[in-house]
Amino acid sequence: MLDQPSEGRITIRLAELVAARICHDLGSPMASISALMPQAADPAAHAVVTETAGELRARLRLFGAMFGLADELGWPELDALVRGAPMAHRVRFALPLRGGPFAPGRARLYLAAVLLAAEALPRGGVVHATESGPGELALRLEGRQTEWSPTLLDLLAGGSLEAALEEGPRRLLAPWVFLLAARERHVLSLAMPAGEGEPMLLLQPEI
Repeated sequence: MLDQPSEGRITIRLAELVAARICHDLGSPMASISALMPQAADPAAHAVVTETAGELRARLRLFGAMFGLADELGWPELDALVRGAPMAHRVRFALPLRGGPFAPGRARLYLAAVLLAAEALPRGGVVHATESGPGELALRLEGRQTEWSPTLLDLLAGGSLEAALEEGPRRLLAPWVFLLAARERHVLSLAMPAGEGEPMLLLQPEI
């Protein structure tokens, strides 16, 4: 058997992880709907099914943008999309108010980075996104417990992308953001905010 090129292994592994992550995050609302369908005639059960179906549609739109095509989107559209995030019940997103679409390909990067920041708030809080310059994005965390993904920290320290992908679908967003950043010619780094607080994640165009 021919040895599979590294790029081919990464592509296949990434496809596996994206599929696993989508199935996992859609599984909970689907299970709730399935469990309540026999009682759908009951007004209370019907209300829950309707609400959960709305959450499922929102999550599908989010995944379609983050893992598919997300051209001609801007901050208002991203603000609507993040409401479908699995952690949206505990995390608030303070996104820029500027309208107008991003440069082609930028929306997916920003969307994935914002959700990566939300994962760093396991007990809830706020993700503050600020456009610090042309093509630059700063993500600041506010919450009782803040902890950037160990996978992200390892990649920032020069860790292997292949090793990061072996950490499974729950750690997918860190390598996904790195791959999108490389495609969009952006550099990722952490910077300390003024005063105390968790380091901010910065996305900046390559010089």
